[in-house]
Amino acid sequence: MNLRQIGTIALLAFAATPFTAQTAAAPKVTNTAPQVASVATLGGSVTHRYTFKQLGAEGALALSGNSGPMGVNFGNRRDEVITSASVRINYIYSPAMIADLSHIQIRLNGQVLGILPVPKEKAGQTLTQEIPLDPRYFTDFNQLSFNLIGHYTSDCEDLAHSSLWAQISPQSTVELNVRRLVLTDELSRLPEPFFDRRDTTSLVLPFVFASNPSASTQRAAAVLASMFGMQAGWRGSRFPVNFDTPPTDRHAIVLATNEHRPAFMADWPPIEAPTVMIAADPADPSLKRLLVLGRNDEDLLLAAQALAVGRAAMSGSRAVVKSAALNARRQPYDAPNWVRLDRPTKFGELIAAPSELQTQSNGFQTLRVNFRVPPDLFTWRSRGVPLDLKYRYTPPRKFNDSRLTVAINNDLVRAFPLKTLEHADNALRLSAPGSDLFSEQNDILVPAFKIGSRNQLQFNFSFVTDKEGRCTSAMGDGHRAAIDPDSTVDFSGFPHYAAMPNLGFFVSSGFPFTRYADLSDSAVVVPDQSTPQDLETLLTLMGRMGESTGYPALQVRVVQAAALSSAADADLLVIGSSPAQPLIRAWQDKVPSVLEANRRLASQPTQSYRAVYASGTYNTGDTRPQTSTQFDTNGGLAALVGFESPLKEGRSVVMVIASDSATLPQVLNALTDPEQIANISGSIAYVRANGIESTDVGHTYYIGELSWLDRIWFFLSAHPFWTSMLGVLAVITLAFAILRTLKGVAARRLRQEND
Repeated sequence: MNLRQIGTIALLAFAATPFTAQTAAAPKVTNTAPQVASVATLGGSVTHRYTFKQLGAEGALALSGNSGPMGVNFGNRRDEVITSASVRINYIYSPAMIADLSHIQIRLNGQVLGILPVPKEKAGQTLTQEIPLDPRYFTDFNQLSFNLIGHYTSDCEDLAHSSLWAQISPQSTVELNVRRLVLTDELSRLPEPFFDRRDTTSLVLPFVFASNPSASTQRAAAVLASMFGMQAGWRGSRFPVNFDTPPTDRHAIVLATNEHRPAFMADWPPIEAPTVMIAADPADPSLKRLLVLGRNDEDLLLAAQALAVGRAAMSGSRAVVKSAALNARRQPYDAPNWVRLDRPTKFGELIAAPSELQTQSNGFQTLRVNFRVPPDLFTWRSRGVPLDLKYRYTPPRKFNDSRLTVAINNDLVRAFPLKTLEHADNALRLSAPGSDLFSEQNDILVPAFKIGSRNQLQFNFSFVTDKEGRCTSAMGDGHRAAIDPDSTVDFSGFPHYAAMPNLGFFVSSGFPFTRYADLSDSAVVVPDQSTPQDLETLLTLMGRMGESTGYPALQVRVVQAAALSSAADADLLVIGSSPAQPLIRAWQDKVPSVLEANRRLASQPTQSYRAVYASGTYNTGDTRPQTSTQFDTNGGLAALVGFESPLKEGRSVVMVIASDSATLPQVLNALTDPEQIANISGSIAYVRANGIESTDVGHTYYIGELSWLDRIWFFLSAHPFWTSMLGVLAVITLAFAILRTLKGVAARRLRQEND
């Protein structure tokens, strides 16, 4: 056990992470429990086992002679202490390497903890080796990396030679044996231990209700789920639901009122005010319960909203909420996680630290900048999205094929040569007096059709090795390169206009509901009798909304079908299964697809259309139903269905439905798989056990605003017949005007001759 972990056990007094959104005032909080010393003891043992794929490896770790270390990252939760650990590695390597001179180093946070041998007789075979990892070298955030030390000759050699390679399988595993810490009940640690940013795996956080919670209680839970989904971010989140009984293996969130509380809280005294508190599970003190309590549903919602925006002001084991003043709803498209639309967005606003935009030899890593844009930006016929790129690099010794390659979502945009000092022009200058780095700037237009809701700019500096002799290389270890954080991407000036329905928008960014970051223009329609699966679907989708916007869904409305008139002006998210959700049958004539317990109706469009690139702001296909099939079946099926709201023109409805409650989580399972998400598009997506099938059929409507001239040109672009008719009319009109002109000239000449 290292000093950092000993200090963790002894102190464990951590401040909550500050909340950066500024649209709601922090609530007034009264502590009703005295501050206690933050002392922890050891609880039960747990084993975590992760594959490299689960830890973020997109594929095999490909090592080469000049690639440098490659590996995976994982964290050490603050409420756990690692007692022992090991890594089980599946690897394969080149038969050309000399066994006595070659090996693969295993490093934990830079410390070499073992090696993988490369025996000649087993070259080209997949080998497995288990290496223990010393717990003393673990920190809050850990990097397990592998570095190939490869040689193919005893004479001089080229590190970039193709015979120097090895691969680490993404099915390799890391096993951590940990002891849970029994922490004191302290609100100042929130969102820990319910979410710990050191945990790089998906967040699974159960919610506990009394059976059949009211719509208002579900709204309070939705606010909390969006907050925790926002915190989980790229990890993803899932919120299972228990009625009456808390889970026995995880931290959990419990919502209760005096009138409606879980069975295990039956003996609790009456609640006198909106309250947030932390309590330990009596059976296992290392497991915590975050209790959100109120006298009634109004109190419960107030406590949830206060927790979402004011947790930094909470401390002790209990906090009574006196007030929570929520300001007016947010402005459209101002989600903290989205790019600015009123000005260019700096790269420095899109990254966590400047080091993310720096790289150095050996083995230059691709620099990545992730950003999100509203999916309804209308970029049709635009020249592209302006990118003002500033970068610095150590100049190569010779003018060669060294270059900076710029890509968007793995599609090439531009490539720029890296110049030597001798080839520097007026646009190239030293970044600072006496510096060996060049600074250069280029303006780029990124093709708009390559940009979707979630995007990644990729910058790859490639320095070519120049061989000056048989054993001499011009490339040393001093090459450095960086993208300047002052570089900008500019999405200002684009109008908002898009063809709907588009389920691709919904699964990628929660659009159109996330148009307002607080979901103030949205309502969720839940069944009158919600099942745990219905609630899990609601909360997990709200978590995805929070992850998309970076802001909790403070203003979302949750209603039952009987009260739908109160949300007629909103975009509607309908959740449930047949027959518990009455809108599935009530609106079956609005969509060319019916999904009930045993009855199905499926339609196909006249002409399908599938976009090649992520951008899909308009539709050129003929989506009118051409075929329709109706049948009865006894199997389960889930689906996503999008259409225009029957209650108000221009508003959208997205249904997340299933033939039965047990099948509904299939949708959530699909949303955790990027490959399946990529297959969701159009107006209907059937979610089956073996994949997803999407189609775009039914009425197409448009949201947003365009100038009258753009509307005309956009309409004509999708209707070549009318374009042709307009051309013919223009020719006839021009011919008629010319004829009238010529007749007038002839008439004047006749009058002159007669005179």
